Parts: sequence; C-alpha cells; structure tokens
Amino acid sequence: MARTVKVVMLGTSGGVPTLRRRLPAILIQDWMGTTILLDAGEGVQESLLRLGLPPTRIDFIAITHSHGDHVNGLPGLLQSMYMYERRRPLLIMGPSSVVEFVRGVLGVLEYNLGFRVALRAIEGEGSLALVERGGDKVVISWAPACHSVESYGFRLDWLLRPRIDARLAKELLGDNMALLRELIARGRVTLDDGRVVRISDIAREPGRNLGIAYTGDTAEPCKSLDRILRGVRLLIHDSTFTSDKSDEALERGHSTSLMAAKAAAEAGAHLLVLTHVSARYEGGEARRMVEEARRVFPNVLLAWDGLTLLFAV
Repeated sequence: MARTVKVVMLGTSGGVPTLRRRLPAILIQDWMGTTILLDAGEGVQESLLRLGLPPTRIDFIAITHSHGDHVNGLPGLLQSMYMYERRRPLLIMGPSSVVEFVRGVLGVLEYNLGFRVALRAIEGEGSLALVERGGDKVVISWAPACHSVESYGFRLDWLLRPRIDARLAKELLGDNMALLRELIARGRVTLDDGRVVRISDIAREPGRNLGIAYTGDTAEPCKSLDRILRGVRLLIHDSTFTSDKSDEALERGHSTSLMAAKAAAEAGAHLLVLTHVSARYEGGEARRMVEEARRVFPNVLLAWDGLTLLFAV
C-alpha cells in the first residue's frame, strides 16, 4: 500500500467568513485511516460534506486557541457525530480555555452523545503519540504561539520504522524472534559475542519521517515555535495581512505573508502554505501575498478552501 498523507484546507479565512472562504479548519488523513482535524471554525461541517466525509471518521481534534473563528464549528460537529451514531471515542486537545469551552458545550447539549469525549489540556511544549502500529507512529507536538491569547502551534510527524530485510535479519540474528523484536523496539541490541547490531544493519529501506506544521494564529518572529517548525515538509502559516499592514499584524498577534516566508526559510521548510487570510483581501489583492512571500521563499502557495495536497512518506 502506498504510504501517503492527504492535507485538505477546509477553511482559510481569518476572523470572519467570506463567500469564498470559510473559517479555519484543516483535515489530515493518512494511508492507515487516521483522520485529524486541526481547528474547527464555523462552516467545517459543510466543507466535510463537500468531501463526502462523515464527521464520524474524525479520530482526533486539535484546537490552537479559543477565539471563535477557530472553535465555533465544534458544537455542531459534536451534535452531528451524535446524530450519525458515532461510537468510537474522540480526543479533543487544546489550551485549557478550549477544554472549558468543550465542557460547556457538552453540558448544553444535555444528552449522552453515545461516545466518550476525552479532553486534554495542553501547556508549554509537549508531544503525544496519537497512533502506534507495528513500530510506526503518528506523533503530535505543540509549542506556544505568539498571539493575543494563549495559543499553540501544532506539528504532526509520521515516524516510520525501517523496512526489515528478512535475509539480513536471519544472517545476524538467526531465528531469535525475541531479539528481533527488541532490535525493532530499541534500535540496537548486543549479541552474546559482544557485537552490536543496529536497526540500519538489517534494513532494506531506512526509516522515514514526514513533518507537517500548523502555526495557528501567531505573530513573527516567534522563537517559541522554532522547534516544531524546523525541517518540516509542509508549513501552514498564519498570513492574515500583506506587508504594508505589518504594524496591525503585530498589534493583533498575526503575521504578514512576508513574515511567514521568513519563518519558512529559517525553519528549512520545503513548502509554505499561507492561510488565515483577512476578509479584506479578494482576487488580485490576495495574490499580492504570494508575490511578497516569494521574495524570500520561492516554494509557496496561497491556500483556498478545498486546496488538497498529497505527500508520499
């Protein structure tokens, strides 16, 4: 099976929706069936319907912060999960203000949803393995963004174990399956004769990693985000304004397209996608963002609702 990860920009506006752009939401699906939603702005359900994806397919929801344009789609989404008779548990994570918001929503709904909602409040820097299968992992990491309220950026990593060469494994380890399992788990083992065998010694294909980062709302430069942005294949960055509005951007805790491009260049990202576009920009005005960003970072796209990207791992 081809190992691919699909990223769909469900909502790309900032603050208020427009006729062309809904509010922030990003859907990520991998070849294993893992489905992750980053932010849940108003209109997220309509975007999912256009994709033919029922809300029951979502496994994890990560919310950057408590501003309405990032969370107001959650109540309806949870209610629809109930209407579709979801039974699998759902993890929702975000700052404590988001967790309290969801608790309030669950109280207002006043009925048992029929599935467990696990809430995780995040703070500072951290990470969590969302999925672990046969040595492969999907890990989400977070770090504080530089916004007007407590807000976080997220990074998703697909950490794939090396593909084992059965012939090499048998030559070095014989038929000792316990030793092979230990080698896969630890990355190295010491044999009875003192030789050290590393996972790379029996690999037909090296381990791989795909990193995708989403800043949520942030001003730049934001040193606290440096670690989770470093070396990502895809950086989805706040780009609320063009560079002539840099003072307004910093005052409101947002970035211009030029700021986003500088962050992508410093992080060594491969592809930059500009999102959270202010409603004041339409048509040619929005294209100015790309023109400005390409002055310092050539591989850049301006997001639109429905933009779909496919990455091989």
